[in-house]
Amino acid sequence: MSREDAREALEGFVSTIERAVEKAIRRVLDFQERVMIFIDGPNLYGQLRQFGQKIDYFKLVRELASGRRLLRTYIYVTYNPEKEEEKRKVESFIRALEAGGGFSVKAIPKRFRNGQWIEKGTDVALTTDMLTLAYDDAYDTAILVSGDTDFVEAVRAVKRKGKKVEIAMFSNAVGEELRRAADRFVPLEYIMDKVRLGAKGLFNPPTP
Repeated sequence: MSREDAREALEGFVSTIERAVEKAIRRVLDFQERVMIFIDGPNLYGQLRQFGQKIDYFKLVRELASGRRLLRTYIYVTYNPEKEEEKRKVESFIRALEAGGGFSVKAIPKRFRNGQWIEKGTDVALTTDMLTLAYDDAYDTAILVSGDTDFVEAVRAVKRKGKKVEIAMFSNAVGEELRRAADRFVPLEYIMDKVRLGAKGLFNPPTP
């Protein structure tokens, strides 16, 4: 090997080492970023039902965390308290997620108004938790899975505490004002192939 070839080989080796070190440092820094995920169950489920899709919630949160330190996922669901079958499905959903670890499921009963059962209180519960945990410095980044523009002011308040907020939802189902308020937008349609339920043996909780 000539001296020139040896020099090029050494430079290539050094460059490879530098890239490996940089990648390792980036992984360490990413893992130090504390992430919490807040899932607006009715909003997400409404979109999944519209598209005829089901997801593996464990895969979803891993994909959204993307190698960062995921502390906990809060998911908010609602149900009709007078329908026993619906209550059993929600209870089964809660047991399955919480048994898998890392999930805190909050089930909120619907309220009867003007002759019908309506979803009420989910947004308030989610907003309260996201804000309280931000003020307690419990996370660095909040990932909100919703397209509801009612969360715009909550997102802005969390950011004022020095936290980052990411929005994850299907592109056609997120309010533009909410998308602009966030630090990052994750289109769910881009990751559906990775989180879609369907292969035999995958976790399949009843969807609330």
